[in-house]
Amino acid sequence: MTAPSVPRRRARKPKVRSGCVTCKARRIKCDEGQPICGRCAKSQLPCQYNSSKPNQPERQSQRNRVPILQAKAREDVAMRLLIGVQRHEFKAPEVLYFDLFRYTIVSNLSLNGYANLWSHTMLRESNRDECVRDCVLGIGALCRAIMDQVYHTRLLGPALWTVPAVASTVSNNRYYRDALQYYTKAISKLRYRMSLEGPPTQRRSILLISILIIIFEAMQGNIESIDRIMHSALLMLKDYLSSLNEKHQVSTALDDEGVREADFFLTRLFAFSSLLSPCYTSLIGSSAFQKHWLIRDPIPSLDEGPRRIEGAFERYTTSTIIWCFRQTQTSSVDRAVDPIKCTDEHLLVSTRADGWCDFLEKKIKQETNPARCRTWKVMQVQAKMFSVYTTFYHDLEDQERVWDSRLDSIREAVDLAESVLNDAGSCPPIFEDKLLPVLRCFICRCYDYGVRLKALALCAKISPLWFEKEAILVGLKIKIELEERSRDATGFIPYRSRYRWHYLSWNDDRSELRMVLTGTITGEKKEVTIRRDANIDEIVRNLAPLSA
Repeated sequence: MTAPSVPRRRARKPKVRSGCVTCKARRIKCDEGQPICGRCAKSQLPCQYNSSKPNQPERQSQRNRVPILQAKAREDVAMRLLIGVQRHEFKAPEVLYFDLFRYTIVSNLSLNGYANLWSHTMLRESNRDECVRDCVLGIGALCRAIMDQVYHTRLLGPALWTVPAVASTVSNNRYYRDALQYYTKAISKLRYRMSLEGPPTQRRSILLISILIIIFEAMQGNIESIDRIMHSALLMLKDYLSSLNEKHQVSTALDDEGVREADFFLTRLFAFSSLLSPCYTSLIGSSAFQKHWLIRDPIPSLDEGPRRIEGAFERYTTSTIIWCFRQTQTSSVDRAVDPIKCTDEHLLVSTRADGWCDFLEKKIKQETNPARCRTWKVMQVQAKMFSVYTTFYHDLEDQERVWDSRLDSIREAVDLAESVLNDAGSCPPIFEDKLLPVLRCFICRCYDYGVRLKALALCAKISPLWFEKEAILVGLKIKIELEERSRDATGFIPYRSRYRWHYLSWNDDRSELRMVLTGTITGEKKEVTIRRDANIDEIVRNLAPLSA
């Protein structure tokens, strides 16, 4: 008689908890290679190990929770895991895309500040809000699709700009298809929610999701879509953003520092793009900033804390760039203004700009912490730009004379930016709204050849590798050399030979760039066409003067 069959049980072995974070999230075995394990190296994924091990009671409480990154308040924006958000059950591909977002995209975006927004608010909301989660997963999938394209582009050799082609291979088709599916779901869910829910939830969702959509479109180089998204988002939020109104309605109601940072990030991106980029032509006609007010907060004292000083300066610069935007609108459409109010505002912004320059100069001299000193220097570069930019005259020749007379201050600001960037890392942030807009402004408005070339080289150092930014650098180089052809024997470029670059367009496959330059004084339009496979030095040699 045979013995009854007994089901065999697999011998239980203790779980290994010393693998890398990425392998744990993917639920695969880690070989614990240092500094990068074999599986992460093969999959081209970020590899990171936890510095400490939780004890047994902590492990039990963490089973149904998901780690979320939170930025530390230090220079390199080091990331650590934050426990406390109820877990969303990610599927196999979602784990990969979410890890790519939080380890690659978030760490890059945090290089420009706004650490609470990227490492806390966005990651937390991705577990609470399905619209935000779909946007995050879509960006992660797109990031994976772009990885192979960047490698393939480098093998092909140099070109003046890179044309996005993320779906060019069979493997990328899968990642790109996933990215589009997540993106489409997020848009559909947001539209449905806006038709049902009340205004407070709408404002929060519109603000965060609009920023994520802009990132998704920017990674593909869809500048037309970014133009429309920024314009629509600002119109819907113009009565609620704290950067546009005296009452901080959105961020105060939500009690969230990350939402406040999102508020300022979107507003600054809109204003700088409209004033200093030829890609977003429709923004200059927006009515989003008609109710804007100028802040009258006093400049902090020297002994106040760094965070308070940085917050005050962020509010000042955002308010001031919007004032500059409104002044540009007034000049371009010849809108009637109140001369008394205009004079009062002009005096206020000029006094504030000079006051911040003096304050930051003192902070730089007394600062002993290198990381904090770098922060003050970045702020000083911005303050020096505003001290010139806010000296606004409706007479165009008077404006040109002001910029020519402030050459020494501009040169000091560019040298200061160079000293800051010499100590910076090699990977530029996707959205840089501190130094990059300032340097572009100096290239366009300053007419000293040496200063312009130095500012252009610094822009190239901090511009991310996508085609819009690369193409703008090419266009700025052409503009500089065109105007140099008109420099007279005394070393002066006549006012009638100075141009503004207000418009940019592409052919269908984005292999050809069309620049439209408008005379600052004459209003005359000049067109320049540049091919992607052209040689920039040869183009410069064949340039003819733009003199009228």
